[in-house]
Amino acid sequence: MASWFWTLAVFKFAFALLFFQDNPAAATAVGAALDLGFVYFLLLWVGGAESIKQKAHFPTLINWIIAYCLWCALSLTWTHADSLVSAAGYLLSMVLGIAIVGAMIWWGDLEAVAIASVKGLIAGGWLISFCALFSTSDDPNGRLGNLEFLHPGKVGEYAGQAALCSCFMWARSRKDTGYSRWLWTGSALFLTWIVLRSLSKTSMIAFCCSAAVYIMFSRIVPLKTKVIALVGAALLFSAMYTFVDTYVESYLEETPGEATTLTGRTLLWAKSWEMIQEHPTLGYGFLSFRDYGPQDWDVRTVHAHNEWITQWFQLGSVGLILTIGIYASYFRHLRRSSYSLQRELGMSMLIYMLIQGFAIAEPSGLTFPLPMLLLFATWAKTGEEVLRPSIAQARRRLPQTAS
Repeated sequence: MASWFWTLAVFKFAFALLFFQDNPAAATAVGAALDLGFVYFLLLWVGGAESIKQKAHFPTLINWIIAYCLWCALSLTWTHADSLVSAAGYLLSMVLGIAIVGAMIWWGDLEAVAIASVKGLIAGGWLISFCALFSTSDDPNGRLGNLEFLHPGKVGEYAGQAALCSCFMWARSRKDTGYSRWLWTGSALFLTWIVLRSLSKTSMIAFCCSAAVYIMFSRIVPLKTKVIALVGAALLFSAMYTFVDTYVESYLEETPGEATTLTGRTLLWAKSWEMIQEHPTLGYGFLSFRDYGPQDWDVRTVHAHNEWITQWFQLGSVGLILTIGIYASYFRHLRRSSYSLQRELGMSMLIYMLIQGFAIAEPSGLTFPLPMLLLFATWAKTGEEVLRPSIAQARRRLPQTAS
């Protein structure tokens, strides 16, 4: 179930392109209906299970996530969103996603749920990549995707997430002698190629930084594996250098105005800041930027193209503090966790999302999805949690030794 949930969580962003170009709002409704379907099947599974035992211990991060969701709900009372029903629907979808992942962690085998989730993220990234490859690109530079229904930036974002997860599976299976090692090697290379092919500048920078932390600076990955990864990355970049260099040169020389304003982002940030100063504490309410934010561009802007400005605009300084608290709690938990491949994946994903958050945002929730935050934080166990089972096993052996 975890694998299907995360596959659809990513793939549903292509629904508008594939099925609902005439009515994009229907794609959002279908996504919410799928979340309700997962809740239904989860309840059936729990009801049919003979015995359910709590196995996972949620980190302190869960309290910050709950506080953030409650503040989002409270902000609906003063939101400037055009439709209160639509805003409430987005909030419900966000909360359902957190509840579904939390329930799977609580009632299921954490390791199995986490591995299935990682595979689901990879599968979703592949599906998004295929949709981008086979869709008609309306970008003058030939970037993957569709500017209106599946933006190249989103293609690069999801492909980068899936590529990091593929690197984790590759590192995890490096001692295998079967086909799995080659499967994850091919997956990592293909998805990295999609990131470069999307020509999403933010995604490329974020992926390079996060992958370097995960592979090159990891204490767990052996030197031989690091060398192989470095050689593979160099060969892939060499093959794509001409394509990327042509786009960067065109971006800097043919459109100098866009380059100096980061494709209009700095102007958007300035106008958003002017509006923030009018409601600095409470903001304009959940999902308000989409309908009330500055709209002086040809394409409708649903967020401020910066996570921190978007959070401040919609949820005020209170929401901004809660966002900082979520990321700080997540980082603190991972820093205290024992070294493992999943800890390194969680840390590299944090770096990836924080860099992405400089130039993109989400209309609702955080750039780093809250369900994913909860999953990776719970999966990365602290030293005490790792030590506790070992102590229990040692105590069980003592009577046998004494006898």
